[in-house]
Amino acid sequence: MVFTNKSYGVATPADKFAQAIKKRPVLYFGLPFLLTVVVGSFALSELTATKYNVHDNRTKAMTKEEGLKLSSKSRRKLDLQEEYWRLQAQDIDDDDWEIKRVDSQAAPGVTTSPTAKSASAPTAASAAK
Repeated sequence: MVFTNKSYGVATPADKFAQAIKKRPVLYFGLPFLLTVVVGSFALSELTATKYNVHDNRTKAMTKEEGLKLSSKSRRKLDLQEEYWRLQAQDIDDDDWEIKRVDSQAAPGVTTSPTAKSASAPTAASAAK
């Protein structure tokens, strides 16, 4: 049996990195956290920029026909007094109402006073009979 000549104790770069992590736990916990924060910041900035670009394209994309439809010539002018009188002239049926009392039996479990609840609840003496 032939034993190879291994140099025991020679550190590879991976071993040096593992030793550095054991000595400084910030490299193990802090470095991935900071990398996540930085990468997340760039990703979120790209997403928000995309959102605003889509919104701008949606609002700016208008054909000439749509622009002509929105011209002020085709719309009637708004006059507050005229609108007030137009709304007053509508036949809104808000004068035909009456106050009606709701029967207490219509809403079970709803009491008007604490004594009504205790009077309706069976007592120990009446339950024994």
